[in-house]
Amino acid sequence: MAETAQTAEESKDPRAIARMLHVATTLPDRQVFTKMDRASYTTVDYYRMACHLIFRCHRCGTCCTTGDPIRLKPEDASVIARHLKIPLNKAIKKLTIPDPDKPGVLDFKHILPCKFYDKNAGGCRIYAARPWSCRIFPFLGIYGSEDQVVVNESCPGSVETMKILTEVLDEVRSDQMNHPPYDPKEVRRAKEFLRQALSLV
Repeated sequence: MAETAQTAEESKDPRAIARMLHVATTLPDRQVFTKMDRASYTTVDYYRMACHLIFRCHRCGTCCTTGDPIRLKPEDASVIARHLKIPLNKAIKKLTIPDPDKPGVLDFKHILPCKFYDKNAGGCRIYAARPWSCRIFPFLGIYGSEDQVVVNESCPGSVETMKILTEVLDEVRSDQMNHPPYDPKEVRRAKEFLRQALSLV
C-alpha cells in the first residue's frame, strides 16, 4: 500500500487516479495534515483535482469563444508578459481591463473569441502561459467550498472526463468495499498526489 502514490504518478492511469481519490477522501484534511499552514480542501475539491489529472483538452475552442469574462490573477499577467517577451506594464495596458466586479482582478480586453484563440492553429496561442481561470476550466468552482463539480456540457473533454472518472471510481469502490480503514499516512500521500493537479493545470 505504501507505493500507491508512486504507482498512480507513474501511470497517470484513470483507474489509479480514481483509487487515489477513493483513498484521499476517506479522511478529512484536518486528520492527516498537522501543519495549519496547509490549505484545507473539501471532498469536492479532491474530485476536481482528480478531474484535472484525467482531463484531456479536445481543442474544440468552445471555452475560448464563449468565456466572458476571462479573468487574470496578477501572476497570470506576469506569466503572459514573459511568454510574449514584453514588459509587464505593456502587457497589462495592451491586454487587460480592471474587472468591474472583483477589485484587484484583471480581465482580458478582447473576448468572444479570446484574442489568443486561433482556430487555424488548433486553439490557444499562449496555451503554456494561459491564465488560471482557463487552466481550471471546465471544472469550475472555488477551492475550499463544498458545492459540486460543475461539468460544462459544451466541453467534450469535460463530459468525457466525468464519464471516465465515474466508471473507474465505481470499479474502485467495488474492489475496496471490504478494505480495512486506510492508514492516515497513506491518505496523506493520496491527498498530496491529487494536490499536484493544482500545479500541473
